[in-house]
Amino acid sequence: MRLCDALVLPLGTQLAIVGAGGKTSTLFHLAHTLPGTVLVTTTTHLGVSQVSFADQHYVITSPEELSCKALFSRKVNLLTGLLTMDNRFRAPDEPVLTKMHELAKEKKMYLLVEADGARTLSLKAPAVHEPCIPNWCDLVIVCVGLSALEKPLTAEWVHRPERYAALANIELGELVTLQDIVRVLVHPEGGLKGIPPSARRIAFLNQADTQEMIAVAQEAVPGLLVGGYDGVYIGSIQKAPDEGIWFSYS
Repeated sequence: MRLCDALVLPLGTQLAIVGAGGKTSTLFHLAHTLPGTVLVTTTTHLGVSQVSFADQHYVITSPEELSCKALFSRKVNLLTGLLTMDNRFRAPDEPVLTKMHELAKEKKMYLLVEADGARTLSLKAPAVHEPCIPNWCDLVIVCVGLSALEKPLTAEWVHRPERYAALANIELGELVTLQDIVRVLVHPEGGLKGIPPSARRIAFLNQADTQEMIAVAQEAVPGLLVGGYDGVYIGSIQKAPDEGIWFSYS
């Protein structure tokens, strides 16, 4: 099952993706598989190499520029702020994001927001200023990469490992267990941090690249559903994007 089919998103849904372990790939996979016109943006930064995942990209510096119809003429339309000195595109300014939100609702276009950064690592713990989830988001996907399972809790696998260790209640260098990942995902200062109260909460256990890993990941589902998530999706967005497994109370 594809992620878009599992989520059953009405036209005009506005969602954010946070966490680590495949956020950008998941964002653009959703963008290309959802029906109709899709807007994509960020509240953090987006690498120059990631721009090619969209059908077109525009730098927007004022709300007035959003009146241009060409911005929405393709399937997946990426809208960002200016380029930084280190070759990353900034988030649009707050007035632009607000106007984008209003326009997407009015036109019933999907709006997908990458609202977190993880330095391409598999796991992360949010800093004080993270994640940057707009309060108008209808749904939030919290992504983790299972490639870090049973790997040492170090900067090789985890963004902000010291903070992750504190949330998981383990020591730096210890092997990360499935229980540790669940503990951080359901922690109010971990996976659930900053999610608007009215938004649906979805945990995505990504990088489940083998049948053995899928079976292991399923052991996390009860704890995630009890711990605050409305649904859990297990899959591999890179290797088998159409073959995920969906769990929910309904």
